[in-house]
Amino acid sequence: MLPDSELPRSSMTNHMDSMDVYTLYTKARNWNDLSQSHINLARLLMEEGLCKASLIVAHMALKAKLKQVYLQFEGMLPPDDICYDELISRTREFAEIDLETELFLNALQYIAETENAAFLPRIENGHLERMLERIEGVLSSLDLHTVGRTLKIRIEN
Repeated sequence: MLPDSELPRSSMTNHMDSMDVYTLYTKARNWNDLSQSHINLARLLMEEGLCKASLIVAHMALKAKLKQVYLQFEGMLPPDDICYDELISRTREFAEIDLETELFLNALQYIAETENAAFLPRIENGHLERMLERIEGVLSSLDLHTVGRTLKIRIEN
């Protein structure tokens, strides 16, 4: 095969497009796997009684899943400097995130990312269990919105 500089212009464009699609597919697959790994780790941390750490890791799972969904529907990577709130608002329409779920995601962000979290009341395991179940429900819902829809990047779970 010729180096890129020696490819005809039309071939170079097709070559770059296929590389971009492969890169986007790989990134979407990685975010999907990362999200699943994070939620599994969050469960383990909860079982060990590390409530705060469990919520932080579960929040990371949601962020990875939101990035994956954004990439799959938009066909491009989310901007590097995108904040969590903006990521939610950009995925809200095609992922059908309702107001209650959005408020839950924002509350989780506050708990997981605030530096003043030490002032929050102690989170008990029963409450944490319900929060993790809700997070897993949101992750499943986001997955369902990427099945059977018109996507720019499709991955198989």
